[in-house]
Amino acid sequence: MGKREFLLSLQSMSPEAIKRFKSMRKLPDEHTRTLESYLVTVTRPEVRAGARKAPAPRQAAKRPVPAKRAKPVKAKPASDDNYVPFPDRFKAWWHGTELPQDKDAAIHTKQSKPSPTAKAEAPADTPAPVSLADSEWLDKIRARIWGDDFALPGGDTVILNMAKVADTKTGDHAADILPGCLGPGRALSETFQTPVTCFFPPSEIERYASAQQAGFDISVLDLDDPDFGIRVFDRLFCREVLCFVPGREYFLSKAGASLRGGGHFVFNDVVMMNDAEDNPAVKAWRTAEPVKPTLYSMPEYTEHLTSARLETKSTANVSKSYITLVEADWRRLMESLETDPLPPEGVDALMEEGRRWQARIAALKTGQVAVVRFVTALRTIRSLSGPA
Repeated sequence: MGKREFLLSLQSMSPEAIKRFKSMRKLPDEHTRTLESYLVTVTRPEVRAGARKAPAPRQAAKRPVPAKRAKPVKAKPASDDNYVPFPDRFKAWWHGTELPQDKDAAIHTKQSKPSPTAKAEAPADTPAPVSLADSEWLDKIRARIWGDDFALPGGDTVILNMAKVADTKTGDHAADILPGCLGPGRALSETFQTPVTCFFPPSEIERYASAQQAGFDISVLDLDDPDFGIRVFDRLFCREVLCFVPGREYFLSKAGASLRGGGHFVFNDVVMMNDAEDNPAVKAWRTAEPVKPTLYSMPEYTEHLTSARLETKSTANVSKSYITLVEADWRRLMESLETDPLPPEGVDALMEEGRRWQARIAALKTGQVAVVRFVTALRTIRSLSGPA
């Protein structure tokens, strides 16, 4: 977790909770220094006020000045030491605004640093920070953002729209590839009364194995050697994850081989529109992801799909609607924090997930990368050979 996110987490806790947190966890040196300096600011507000009180006679004569400094704070101050509830702090962080309290704490933290050059330690494109969030809490946070049994924005509407585009019919055997949760597959199965197979990586398969039921199958997918079967499915679906899959060309060829005649593979993925990899926002997003994405351009994607015997029927840039879905779901979460607050473990998970999605949306808003929907169909021997 970055220093700023760690500081925001501390600001959601009382001084007593911070002390307990410090005694229960072994923290990196930098986080320890941040915690100690912040603890001073919240337990001894006179440290901040002392500098202003030094010339006593003059300060007494200019009382309106401190009142003016407090004027910008419109975010529900809860105590005399300028504590602001976490929901308000999270909203400010998500929208990229800074509360006056954050500036005070940042100044105090900066003054306590042993070296003024520490700011320049991180290079422009660094590995993703080590996760400090508990995996169980990450699952809870994702369910709270996207809805129970979903891991991506839009709930069941996105997968059902993809099925509509693919002209899915009752009884078609469908597969949902790397969905993250069972919600999309269940929506397909119930809406179209069709058997659905959900493919999960080995690390997730145990979590969903108990969901096996008639017409709803769970299968393991080895990303290094994917096997979907041969001529098994009428419809394949996949959402915004192929850019994280290693050996994507091989993956696409195996997916194509699993389609029956007339079968369709509909998927969304993040695609490079221009020289995206040089864009700072795109670099920041790639760094924020646990697995760094590999981005194809549209011509590269078309070439690899053709090699996999998949004909591209249509493509659509759905970035605008995707951003709208993401921001709506996060806005709903922020509102829920007012009445359903999180413990420190939940705050860790929320900040980690928020950092990732904030970076992804910022990259999409540059227009250098886009979420593109591909509608592809299996090319038969006859279509490959051309008209007779």
